Amino acid sequence: MSADKTIPHKTLLFPPLLLQGPRVNIRPPCSDDKHHWLSVRAENRAYLEPFEPRWETDCLTEQYFSRRIGFQSADWWADRHYALYIEEAKTAALIGGINLNYIARGSAQFCSLGYWIAESRQGQGLMQESLSLVLDWANRGLKLRRINAATLLDNGRSQRLLERLGFQHEGMAPKYLEINGEWQDHLLFGKVF
Repeated sequence: MSADKTIPHKTLLFPPLLLQGPRVNIRPPCSDDKHHWLSVRAENRAYLEPFEPRWETDCLTEQYFSRRIGFQSADWWADRHYALYIEEAKTAALIGGINLNYIARGSAQFCSLGYWIAESRQGQGLMQESLSLVLDWANRGLKLRRINAATLLDNGRSQRLLERLGFQHEGMAPKYLEINGEWQDHLLFGKVF
């Protein structure tokens, strides 16, 4: 299903990487994504805000995007965090994102997973395809042995997705993350390779 390919990239902020599936491509951000990213985030703000940390007041500005990919690039090269974009394979339309956060090396070799997709692309299996590609790359390419994920208690769709991808429910963490300005309980999941 997945094929890792290295391709020339539009900028040098990130190394060239392309993970290809039948319907999606996964790749690092680039500066040319600015207007596409701002547009898809703005269109999906009301849908995404209940699931994400509070959006900063300037989060839909070009300056914010530039700062964001600058930090993401530094984190990528330092092996701390990997930001990836999801594109539709046929149209190259930006439809979502996946983050591998808090990379732990040494005897740990794990990270935390975050992801989002445009509301109009929900329920089509695109996130499952995207996460399958990224999980394979995280294990084979980054040599991670474990991926942690957390969902809000009432996010059944995300919980079922994680279970389909081989994650195990491992417990509940009270007030685990600040989501949309409020500390919220989360269900914890883990996948071991």
